[in-house]
Amino acid sequence: MKQPSRKKRERRNVGWIWLLFLCTLLSLHFWFPEFGTGAMDDTYSSSGSGKKAFFLLLEYETNYTERNRVPLSMLNQSLDYNDTLCILGPARYPSPLEWSILLDWVNEGGRLIISASDKHPELEIDPLEISVSYLDETERENIPLDNIEKQKNKESRITFSFDDKHSLLAGKATTVFPDAKSIIWETNAQVNSKSGQTLISLGETKQAVRLKHGFGDIVVAASSDIFSNQSMIDGGSVAAFRLIESAGMLDYVVVDESLNASGTSKVVALLINPTFRPLTIQILIALLLYGWWHSIRFGPFLSSHILARHNIVSHTDNVGNLHFKNGNAHALFRAYVKQLFTELHLRHFRGEEHRVIDPIARRLKQDPEKVKALLMKAAKLSNSKSITRHQMGSLIRKLSKIRRAAQPGR
Repeated sequence: MKQPSRKKRERRNVGWIWLLFLCTLLSLHFWFPEFGTGAMDDTYSSSGSGKKAFFLLLEYETNYTERNRVPLSMLNQSLDYNDTLCILGPARYPSPLEWSILLDWVNEGGRLIISASDKHPELEIDPLEISVSYLDETERENIPLDNIEKQKNKESRITFSFDDKHSLLAGKATTVFPDAKSIIWETNAQVNSKSGQTLISLGETKQAVRLKHGFGDIVVAASSDIFSNQSMIDGGSVAAFRLIESAGMLDYVVVDESLNASGTSKVVALLINPTFRPLTIQILIALLLYGWWHSIRFGPFLSSHILARHNIVSHTDNVGNLHFKNGNAHALFRAYVKQLFTELHLRHFRGEEHRVIDPIARRLKQDPEKVKALLMKAAKLSNSKSITRHQMGSLIRKLSKIRRAAQPGR
């Protein structure tokens, strides 16, 4: 069996590569990697730091839970005074105008839960005299660490340099929740408040505080790690749900995503965020198919692209037309005469031309002297530049008869 050529095998392999890229893009509809400049720890993210599992838990345990992507300045128009709003580790904190609107809504009976972001936990709510700040070195050393952190400290003594003094520490925290009195709490900050009920404490630091504000409640937490997907796996779901529930009954819960959307760069994140991601994938698939279409041939060659093979007659006609257009017919006549004399071997029979001419004249039934005179005339005129095209045509017709007579067997 004849093996395919190397070029065909390479073309076949290139087709498999294009098909592999196409299948990869199609799979992005079902799974999309977490990268880009957007928030990696929002309720859409399935990564370890994301909060998708906690959002699904709220959907299961409450009457109604939804995400909010409209600005907070417009959210109070759709919230009732018994609803619960969760702001969990946002990419940016509310602006002074947004805080004013939120506090007015809480004052009328709304319930607000806000947890500081682990990347930038410093937060201040001036009207309530409550803030979140980084732990200093002394407070970090006094935190009761869990077994994992103790093992790390035992193997290598921790020194708080400028690079690691704000890293997260996992410690044993105490809570006011009956079914989760002791939990593993990861934090790098603390809540500073002179009033309110402490819900979670880690050593001598307050980690979650509930305050009354008018007819509503506000819960402020120093860390949002308790709401992460990894915390749900490690058994932190009960404490996380109780922390949200501490603000009041959970009938209608809104988890804010507007601060994550407006607090991140949109250079790349706008194309890969959950809203525009399907459109982006479809555009990439269209570009891939376009590139595949123009890089490889599909099917057999078109019949119009297969040119017919020319014969010697058309080749001769084309050569003659080129010389006619260039006015160089004398060169063709001279070449014809030279070729004829070469075939007749007249150059090698000086004085004995009759040995070649006599058989030709006998076949032509002509006088040998006339045949010799015609050959001599053709030789003379081939070196003359005054010969006309009519003379050349007449001589070639006569010489062609001599050529045929010289080769009777062909």
